[in-house]
Amino acid sequence: MSRSQIFLMMQSLLVLALWPGFALAASPPLLQDGPVAWYAADDTPIPLPAFEEPGLVPYAYQSFVSRPFSRFFHPGRFVRWVGQGDRGRPAGSVNALDEVVNSTWFTNRHGLRPMTDEELVTGPGLPEGPDRSQPWTIIGAKTSGVTPGFRIRDGKGDVWLLKFDPAEQPGMGIRSGVVTNLIFHAIGYHVPVDRLVTFDRRDLVVAEGVTMKLQRNLRATVTEANLDSLLQATHSVFNGRYQALASRYLDGTPLGPFDVQDTRLDDPNDLIPHQDRRELRGLRVFAAWVNHFDTKMHNSLDMYVGPEGQGHVKHYLIDFASTLGACGDEPVKRFGYEFGVDVFPFLGRMLALGLHEDAWVSVNRPPGLPEVGLFVAEPFAPEKWKPDMPHTAMAHLTRYDGYWAAKIVSAFTDDQLRLLVEQGGYTDSRSVDYLTATLAARRDKIARHWFDLVPPLDFFLPGERGVRFTDLARERGYAGPEPARYRYRIGAVDAERHCREWFPWTETDTTWVPFSDVPALSESHPFRAVECQVFREGQWSSSTTVYLGSRAGRVIALDR
Repeated sequence: MSRSQIFLMMQSLLVLALWPGFALAASPPLLQDGPVAWYAADDTPIPLPAFEEPGLVPYAYQSFVSRPFSRFFHPGRFVRWVGQGDRGRPAGSVNALDEVVNSTWFTNRHGLRPMTDEELVTGPGLPEGPDRSQPWTIIGAKTSGVTPGFRIRDGKGDVWLLKFDPAEQPGMGIRSGVVTNLIFHAIGYHVPVDRLVTFDRRDLVVAEGVTMKLQRNLRATVTEANLDSLLQATHSVFNGRYQALASRYLDGTPLGPFDVQDTRLDDPNDLIPHQDRRELRGLRVFAAWVNHFDTKMHNSLDMYVGPEGQGHVKHYLIDFASTLGACGDEPVKRFGYEFGVDVFPFLGRMLALGLHEDAWVSVNRPPGLPEVGLFVAEPFAPEKWKPDMPHTAMAHLTRYDGYWAAKIVSAFTDDQLRLLVEQGGYTDSRSVDYLTATLAARRDKIARHWFDLVPPLDFFLPGERGVRFTDLARERGYAGPEPARYRYRIGAVDAERHCREWFPWTETDTTWVPFSDVPALSESHPFRAVECQVFREGQWSSSTTVYLGSRAGRVIALDR
C-alpha cells in the first residue's frame, strides 16, 4: 500500500470518527448532585393527530428491502460495530442509571419492584372481564385477521372484541393471548385488557343491522336465528360452554399503529427516534421469550387520550394470540427461527444440497396437548431468534439493551410463571406444567446469554458506611459453582467523570463496598465513584461504575 493510499485511508477514518452520526459513543452528560429522572414529560397536551395506518404491502417492502439495505450500507453502524461490538447508538430513553424511564411508552413494573400475585393476575385491570349485569349485545362482527369474532357491549356500556380461535386450533390462541398479555403488562408495556371468558348462548343478544363480511366481499346479516350456527362453527366449546378472548376497546381516539423507526411528526412529544428507544429494542428479547414472532407495526396502536386539544398520545402493544407457539390455522415451524423472507438461510439450504437440515425442522408440538402449539426450549437460542418481519428497533439492539431486558425476564420466578399461565384457563393441567417449564427454560437461556455479555452487577444501594450491590447472576441462579469473587476501587471524580486518584483495587467475596478508607472529596472533584468487577470463568469482567453525590450520598449515575 502506497503512502498516499495510507494517508487517504487515515483521513477517511478521521472523518468517520468526527462525523456526528458515526461517533463511537457520545460523551456522557455531566454529573449533577440531584435526583435521577424517572419520568419523561411526554404527556404535554397537543392537538389531535390524524389517523394513519400504512398498508401491509408497503410496510412489508420497507421491512424486508429498503430499511435493511439502509442499515447495511450505513457506515456509522459498521464503525460502531468495529469499535464497540454494537451497531446501534446508545439508547435515548434511559436515565442516568441506565434504566428506561416511565413514559407514554413504558412503565417500570416487575423489573424494578416485584409485583404481588394479585398485581400480576390483575394486569391492566378488570380481571373479571366484561360486565355481566346484562346480556352482552353483539354490535358488530370482526372482519380482519384469521380468527372470527364479534364486537360486544357489556352491561356497563364498555365495548369489547370477542375473539375465537380458528376451528382447527380451538383453545390455543385465546389462551396464549391472555397469558402473554399479562406477561407484557408485568414487563412494563401498555396493553389492553385481554381476558378469557366463559359464557352460554343465552348470554348474547344481537343488535339490529349487524353484518358479517364473507368471501368475495359479500356480507351476511347476523341474527338471533343464525347466531347458533356461527358460534358452533368456532368449535370453541369446553366443558359444555363457549370460551373466547375478550379484549376491551382502549379509551381514547385511535390514531393507527406506531412505526418502529423515526418519530411521529404530528406528535410534538415524540422526540426520540423509535429505533433508539430501549423499550422497543428490548422487545426483541421479550418477544423471543414467548416467541411473539408477529411484531409488525400493525400489532401496535397509538391512542389519543383526553379531550381534544387537551390530550396526548399513548402507545400500546396489542394482539398476543400468536405467541407461545400458537399461530392461526396451523403453527409454523420456522416462526422464531427465520424471517418470512430470509435470503441467507435459503441460500445455505441450496448450497447444502439437502445434506444439512435446520434444527427447527425437527420441532414438534408436545403430544397429547392440543391447546399448546410449537413452543419449545430446544433448539431455542436467544441471540438467533427472529420475528416474521424484520423490525428496525430490534435491529438496533445493543448488549446493554439486551441486558436490561434480560434483567426483567429473569425477575419472573417459576411460581409466578405458573400463576400467569394458569390465567389462560387451560383444560389440562399438563399444558400448564409444560408451558411453565418451557417459559422457565427459555428465561434461563436469555438470562445466561445476556449476563455473559454484560456483568449483572446492579441495584446499588448506598448507606452511610458504604454501598451494597446485587449480583443478579448469583442471586437468580445463573452463576457457576465457584465462590463469589469481586473487586472494587473508589475514587473522587469531577462532573465529567475524570478521576483525580483511584484507590487500589480491593478484592472481596461479598457485595458490600465499605467507605472505611476513601479519597477525600473536593470542590473540583465533588463526586465519589465506585468501580466494581466480578471474577467469572477465569477473568475479571468489564466494570460497572456508580457515582454518588456529596450532599445526599445518593447514586446519581451508573456507567457500564
